[in-house]
Amino acid sequence: MAEFNPQRDEDRAYLAGALVAYALGLKSEAVLSVERGNPVHARARHIAMYLTHTGCGMSLSRVARAFGRDRSTVSHACRIIEDYREDPDFDTWLEQLSSGLRSVALLGVAEATA
Repeated sequence: MAEFNPQRDEDRAYLAGALVAYALGLKSEAVLSVERGNPVHARARHIAMYLTHTGCGMSLSRVARAFGRDRSTVSHACRIIEDYREDPDFDTWLEQLSSGLRSVALLGVAEATA
């Protein structure tokens, strides 16, 4: 297995997917699968794509490539998650995940440049 490289889009997507899976008590393989899976896994994947887009500052096209999806799929996922942010509890939870993702991704960048 290659080392984690926070500069690689695929590794950022994996990190977001694994973080969401952990937070929801799911297997990361199910969240990151190329198969749609059940609705719970699909929703977790939507959250991971959203976090990769917003937390890592990646374009929708880059997120789509990293997750092996179409750009329109990522756009749809982001719209769904934005709607969920109307719920203050969900918004707080999502912000905590985003903060965690950014801190780990930035830590990896700092270590890679040191």
